[in-house]
Amino acid sequence: MGQTTGEIISHIDETRHDLGDNLDELEQKVKSATDWRQHFQTKPMTLLGVAFGGGILLSMALAGSRSKRIREFAAASGPAPYMASPRERHKALETWDNIKGALIGVAATRFTDFVDQVVPGFNKHYQTASEKGRAAQHSRGTGNASTLQN
Repeated sequence: MGQTTGEIISHIDETRHDLGDNLDELEQKVKSATDWRQHFQTKPMTLLGVAFGGGILLSMALAGSRSKRIREFAAASGPAPYMASPRERHKALETWDNIKGALIGVAATRFTDFVDQVVPGFNKHYQTASEKGRAAQHSRGTGNASTLQN
């Protein structure tokens, strides 16, 4: 009985030591994953792109009130020296939308790759969830179309 108790205590101590090692390793991974200086040293262009995209998104969020003030100022100061035609404005907005879409796509891809590095197997489960979401959306879309045709 004494040997069995000693073996159990030894096993518990060994398991406790292993858990401590695992927690230390996990802590190091989290620290390295959240250390922006290390990411900037290894992938400066990616971090600059993320910062640029974040700045664009922030400026878009804050642009509503600013653009209103600009329009009010322009109306109060008289006619503008040059007004873009509706076609030029449409083309500029379309180009801007394409740039925003591309930046969001790149940021999303980089983010999922980063998360996959921190959480192994993430991309596989993300793809599975994404395919299920598309299938559900497609089935809702075809269901709505058949309802409209009847």
